[in-house]
Amino acid sequence: MVILHSLAIVVELLCARAAGAPSAEELRPRFCTRCGQLSWDGGKVWVQGHGFYSRQVCGLSAGWMVIWVRRYLCRRCGHTMSRLPDWLHPWRWYAATVIVETLYRHVILRETARAIGARCGRGDRQEWRSLRRWRAQLLVSPTLWGWLGSRLGIRKAAETRQQGQAHLTRWLGEMRLAWESPAKVLGALAVAVRSSLNGLVHDRHSAWPATQFRPGTDGGSPSGAKPTAVPTEEDPVRGPPS
Repeated sequence: MVILHSLAIVVELLCARAAGAPSAEELRPRFCTRCGQLSWDGGKVWVQGHGFYSRQVCGLSAGWMVIWVRRYLCRRCGHTMSRLPDWLHPWRWYAATVIVETLYRHVILRETARAIGARCGRGDRQEWRSLRRWRAQLLVSPTLWGWLGSRLGIRKAAETRQQGQAHLTRWLGEMRLAWESPAKVLGALAVAVRSSLNGLVHDRHSAWPATQFRPGTDGGSPSGAKPTAVPTEEDPVRGPPS
C-alpha cells in the first residue's frame, strides 16, 4: 500500500535521503494499514523503516528526475507501506499536477497535443498515448481520482474529448475552480492537487483517508513472514513512457 503525505518542498529535498528531507520518524505511519497494529506499542516499534526505492517522475519545471521513496514494514503481519508525496499518484510516471494541467490544456483550452507535449519536454512528436489514456481514466481509475468518480456521477471512461471535458469540469468543480479564468485555474492546480491527495492510502483498487483503518482482505501474514513486493517499486526493465 501507498500513503500520500504532504511534501511541498523544493526539488533538492524530494530525495528521502537528502539533508532536510522528512525523517523516518516523521513519515512513520501511525499504524499498519493492513492489520491495524500501532507503530509504537508498549515501548516497541512495530512499524519500522524498511529502506528506500527509486521512482522516476516527470514534472513540468524540473523535467525527468529520480526521487527516493521511504518504505516501512509491519513486524506483526509482514506488510510493507510506502510514503509518496501528495503531488504524485501511485503507479504513475507523471506528477499529478502535470496530468491535470495537460488535460486542462487538451480538453478545455483545446491546445494541440504537439504543443502540450513540447511543454513536457517531448520534442516534436505528435502522438502521445498517455494524454488520451489520462482523458479516458480521469475519475474512473483508482490512481486518477477514481474514488471521486462515483460521488460525482462518473462511472464510465471518457471516449471523446467532449466527454473528457465534462469529467475534468466535474473535477475542477470539486476543487472550486470550474468557472475561474484559465490563468487562475493553471495557477491554482498545484494546491488543488495536493489538497485532493494529501493523507490518502492507496491499494491499487481504491483510496481512503489515512486516519481511517481499513484492513486488507487476507488478514495478513504471520509475524516474521517475508513481506510482499512493493507495487510502486521501480521496474528496472522499463524506461520512461512514450
